[in-house]
Amino acid sequence: MNEHSPFASTSISTPTRRTLIKAAAWSVPVIAVAVATPLAAASGAEPQPAPGGGLSVWQGGTSVQTWTLTQPNRVQLNSGQNVGFESFNPDTGDAQPAGTFRSGVVTVTIQWGAGNGVADPTSYRLEERTLNGWVRVGPAPAETTSGSVQYTYVGILNGAANIVPLPVVWLYPSAGGALTPTYVNTSLSSEFLSEKTSGSRVP
Repeated sequence: MNEHSPFASTSISTPTRRTLIKAAAWSVPVIAVAVATPLAAASGAEPQPAPGGGLSVWQGGTSVQTWTLTQPNRVQLNSGQNVGFESFNPDTGDAQPAGTFRSGVVTVTIQWGAGNGVADPTSYRLEERTLNGWVRVGPAPAETTSGSVQYTYVGILNGAANIVPLPVVWLYPSAGGALTPTYVNTSLSSEFLSEKTSGSRVP
């Protein structure tokens, strides 16, 4: 076929097999992007901060127990106690689905010393019995007439399935024997929930 053939232009405009394969290869990333977008949108949302305004309430709490007929005598804190929280729908009053909200970092603070009529507190020492996954903030306190210790826990979610045991600690009078005067106060708080406190005069 010479260069003046009437079919010369047809051979130039017809796509070759190589051209078709190249075009198909370029189309693959476009298809992949289109499929990936709805998959990302379908992923679960992260739990939100617990709502305020009375819509979130603690489940459980701290406790102070005195043991005076045992050896050695002691103050038991949080023995057998659990904590979690529940959130409620502002329109219906129904409990929100479990795991919808998070408490943020939860803090338990234990203090002993003066208060509630105890003007001259005596010295006590702290013993950590079981922390149940809680982490102490800073070093353990020394034996003292006025001391405190704090523990934190990360990520409690709302709902009955998200309740955790509190850190259990004991206080012993430094002098041994009978319990001596002090006031023990415990508080429970978190980033997104209000504080809850309880206390007891010892003995």
